[in-house]
Amino acid sequence: MQQVLLSRAKILLRRPAVRTVVGLLALGGSALVFLPLFGLPGFELGLALSIAVGSLGGGVGIAAAAQERLLLQGEEPRLQELPRPQRPGQAVALALGTALLINGAVLVPPFLSSTLYALFSTECDPFELVGFYPLLTLPSAVLASTAGVLCGFATRRSGQAALAYSGLVLLSGVHTAWPIVFGPQVYAFNHFLGHLPGPLYDEALAVSPRLGWFRLETLLLAALLALLTALCLDVRSGRLSRPRRSPASWVGLGVLVAAVALLEGHGPALGLRMTHAALAEELGGIRDTSHFRLHYPRGLDREAVERTVRDLEFRHMQLSGFLGGAPTERIQVFLYRTEEEKQRRVGAGRTQFAKPWLYELHIHERGFPHTSLHHELAHVMAAPVGSGPFRVTTRFGIWPLMGVIEGFAVAADDPIQGELTLHQWAAGMRRQQLAPDMRKLMGTEGFYQSAPARAYTVAGSFLRYLADTYGPEKVRVLYAHADFQHAYGRSLDELTTEWERFLDSLPLDQDAISRAFLRFRTGSLFSRTCAREVARIQKSAQEALASDPQEALELYRRAAGLQPEEPTYVMGQALALDQLDRTTEAAQLLALLAEKAKGQPALEAEVVMDQADMALRLKQLEEARRYLERVLTLAPGPELERAARIKLASLDSPWRLETVERFFRSRREELRLLYLSRALEMAPQDPYLNYLLGRRLQQVGDPRLGLEHTSRALAAGGLELPEALRREALRMRVEASYLAGDCGAVRHEVGALPDFGPAFKAAATEWKARCDFEDAAFQGPLVPRQAFR
Repeated sequence: MQQVLLSRAKILLRRPAVRTVVGLLALGGSALVFLPLFGLPGFELGLALSIAVGSLGGGVGIAAAAQERLLLQGEEPRLQELPRPQRPGQAVALALGTALLINGAVLVPPFLSSTLYALFSTECDPFELVGFYPLLTLPSAVLASTAGVLCGFATRRSGQAALAYSGLVLLSGVHTAWPIVFGPQVYAFNHFLGHLPGPLYDEALAVSPRLGWFRLETLLLAALLALLTALCLDVRSGRLSRPRRSPASWVGLGVLVAAVALLEGHGPALGLRMTHAALAEELGGIRDTSHFRLHYPRGLDREAVERTVRDLEFRHMQLSGFLGGAPTERIQVFLYRTEEEKQRRVGAGRTQFAKPWLYELHIHERGFPHTSLHHELAHVMAAPVGSGPFRVTTRFGIWPLMGVIEGFAVAADDPIQGELTLHQWAAGMRRQQLAPDMRKLMGTEGFYQSAPARAYTVAGSFLRYLADTYGPEKVRVLYAHADFQHAYGRSLDELTTEWERFLDSLPLDQDAISRAFLRFRTGSLFSRTCAREVARIQKSAQEALASDPQEALELYRRAAGLQPEEPTYVMGQALALDQLDRTTEAAQLLALLAEKAKGQPALEAEVVMDQADMALRLKQLEEARRYLERVLTLAPGPELERAARIKLASLDSPWRLETVERFFRSRREELRLLYLSRALEMAPQDPYLNYLLGRRLQQVGDPRLGLEHTSRALAAGGLELPEALRREALRMRVEASYLAGDCGAVRHEVGALPDFGPAFKAAATEWKARCDFEDAAFQGPLVPRQAFR
């Protein structure tokens, strides 16, 4: 049989069309290894080859069927040397086997090329995601070959067969697109073209059971088409005719149809697709408001549900003002407990996402207020001014322009992060020469080629500047097609130059510029070495750190070897060594890293803080003091500065130092609270311990009790409390007053706040705005139920 198939394949390869397909798949696939992410026999290469063989492999099946038909008809002298099949099943098997032999063989050169390239040109593990390659490519090759054979036997001419095959591929595209366009999922399955697991920003990939079930269905469909072809083939004419009476074949056909129907019927449970009805049932909880239907996990705390409802309505009010209106449709919000649950159900883990054309958004819990809700809701509420079927910014109504789409949502959100405004972050990025070119970012490709954090921030700053300078109504006009000339009467280049001058004129200290470098130094997925492997390693290392620090150490070493320019992995090694009680080695490793970090103040501050922690573990208090003082002279972020101030103030107080060290070292929340409460029994007015306890209590859900300790810290510390801690304590007191349902205190506190800059003022003022809104919309703030005492 093998010799028979080889003989048929050799003759088939004499056809120019077949040789062209083989060359495109084998040589073109091998050439892909020189592109970022494609130099490994993993997901990206597997997806590219599954698309290629699914699209072109059908032509090989068509040619194999045509060759077999000529042999059956005895019309081609060159085929007389080949044995003539006597039965329909034999003819189909020979044609299918020949096509599979060729379509399978063309997948080998790209696999070998990528493997050799990875082995000899990179440090990446060539087999990190190797399971994706056969799972994506081989079933596509099988189905393409089978469908091609069916089309080849069903038609008289190769052109007709190619059209029929194209129709099958397009029909599969409808089957793929339907649950994405009209359902909640963002992952895609296509029997011919492969599988997209979800958004690009979810970098850590793994072969999932859902992919296995889907590929099983692909093979069942291929078997069904092959059996149907054999059942209908007339061996005299070599063409399909009316099905024959063959009980065994009909039973086999029925079994295959039943198996496919069974998989399709259990699609949501197996992860093959997700429907709104199935998702709503799995989550379980529903809450309707004036503008929303909230689907939340069954068993979620009642207060958390009410907070989410109020958060939604408040953001709706804000965005209605920015947009000059709101959709009339009720917006569907799907809330998940964790990113793992969201990944399992709809295909997006870390990524929060919206579907504006369906007026729905999907988020997982991130505390209150939700850090991504404002952004995702902006996508949905901008739908009425969007264009194309998906109600976003498009070119010609089809191609989405992600720079405007995401920049508009960031501009509407106008987030405050790390005590800097959106414009300050963008300005810091420009001064570090990390900002993407806005002229490219607003086009069709530039956004995807940039690191996400950089692209989102500068695009948002640009569109926020336009909204503040020329009014939001012009941004709404721009949102439809990104036609700057139409919306502003000026070109993109002119507006970009004006915005760049605005950013360059912003007063920004060197510390903020350094923090911008630290936050935005990571490049895009396509620019990082072994990006998929490192993403998986980092996730595994973080998970292993508490239970198996030795494994975490090895993983961090591997990540540092692959991306030596990224200091996070060296710091991870030091943390793992400390967990293994090899603190001296950890300190030595950090000393080397600190030398490399010189000239990058914000990064050096993080490394030196870790050095201070190691010195504290080794009871080298003067050394720790020197490191902590060094941190404060660099460019630490707000959290790092506060931690350094607390540790430095504790060096002269042994009992406080022991508590502070155990607090920062422990990963268990209940122990951290216990350490602080016991220490406060000895010194109930200690401002630093009261600050820490107030902060933790507020974060774990008891704002009233947290407020007591925060106020005590401010009263006990007064102006002697370092400004970084005092500023944060004042912010916490405003937030805690709101969470405790005391809007009178919120208004009083906001009115009495010192001037700590525009970012601090904007963040504090929003709590007052929430109080004003809830007084009007909910007849007052939400007052938490008191625990039984």
